[in-house]
Amino acid sequence: MELSLFLAELLGIYLLIVAVLWAARGAVISDAIEELFAIRPMLFLSGLLPLAIGIAMAISHSVWELSWRGLITLFGYVSIGKGIVRISFPEVPKEAAGFL
Repeated sequence: MELSLFLAELLGIYLLIVAVLWAARGAVISDAIEELFAIRPMLFLSGLLPLAIGIAMAISHSVWELSWRGLITLFGYVSIGKGIVRISFPEVPKEAAGFL
């Protein structure tokens, strides 16, 4: 349970900071993302981080239940998927960024 609380706090603070920054500096962040997608090696490296974080979360927190603890596990597996897609199919994130 302690790991679940730690990961919930970590994800909550991270998502809160990202949301505030996006609201305050959305245009700057969008420009930075476009520049990142223009450099293929950086796009590859940007897939390694969510992949590693997702694997660590999936290994350490494999709780499958319909509660907030299961949501943490789901975040880990979504992060794995995001990393795999970004590394394997770099054109997909570029196309998806069109909505930014």
